[in-house]
Amino acid sequence: MSHHEGTIVCPNCGFHATQNYCSQCGQETHLHKETFWGLVTHFIGHYFHYDSKFWQTMKALWFSPGKLTVAYWNKQRMRYIPPVSLYIFISAVYFLLAVSMPSKRKIINFTESKSNKDSIAMKVAPSAAKDSEFDQFVTSKFRKIEAKHGNYSEFLNEKITHNLPKIFFFMIPVMALILKLLFMRRKTTFFVDHAIFALHYHSLWFSVFLFEIFNFSPGVQPLLYGASFIIAAYYMIRAMHNVYNVKWGRAVLNTFVLGFSYAILLTVIMLIYLLLVVATI
Repeated sequence: MSHHEGTIVCPNCGFHATQNYCSQCGQETHLHKETFWGLVTHFIGHYFHYDSKFWQTMKALWFSPGKLTVAYWNKQRMRYIPPVSLYIFISAVYFLLAVSMPSKRKIINFTESKSNKDSIAMKVAPSAAKDSEFDQFVTSKFRKIEAKHGNYSEFLNEKITHNLPKIFFFMIPVMALILKLLFMRRKTTFFVDHAIFALHYHSLWFSVFLFEIFNFSPGVQPLLYGASFIIAAYYMIRAMHNVYNVKWGRAVLNTFVLGFSYAILLTVIMLIYLLLVVATI
């Protein structure tokens, strides 16, 4: 480090600092040669600091619906993991486990009928079954899939599973837009505020649905699915009440409207993606 009239040149960014920490980048200005023991203690301290912050964040996420969003809105951001980092971490864990431990539950399930052609046409576009040109196009595409990859249902489920992170990340601004429309009269709540709420809710959603990945017995699995959706709906009602300060009746109504709209848009997006996959075969 170089000194000039009581100032210190920060070794990290080159900014002229006058105290023990650089006001530009925050790094310590008085650094000495690191010893091995110092490296170990620094690592341990950093790990337990992050570990404490992680579990504090998860505790608030699981047991205090809306608390993380309110804290972020109030600029209390040092005690919790940032919403984007939290979402990326939990969604990454979810989809890594989903790929390594495939569930018995299928995202799409084509039922077999008299022919693959009838099944495919009715599932992809029910009104298109009468269109012979579309029928022939879809049939030829799915025959190519079966020739190259085997069972088309398993192939499409695998394709969608691998791209669900992208689909759900796209759904975050979609949820934020729905929330913006639901609370359009609130001039002090902006789109980005709703996006923070959507990030936290998707993080909760992935953490709850982690249990769906494991292959439980056939009798337990449906109960687990139902319980997961009930928990997610109850959590949304509580979060809506706590974050937006609405009465319980309004929170229930908004949750229903949000869930219904979200489900329709998600279905449309997944069908569009499915058609794009089939068309590019």
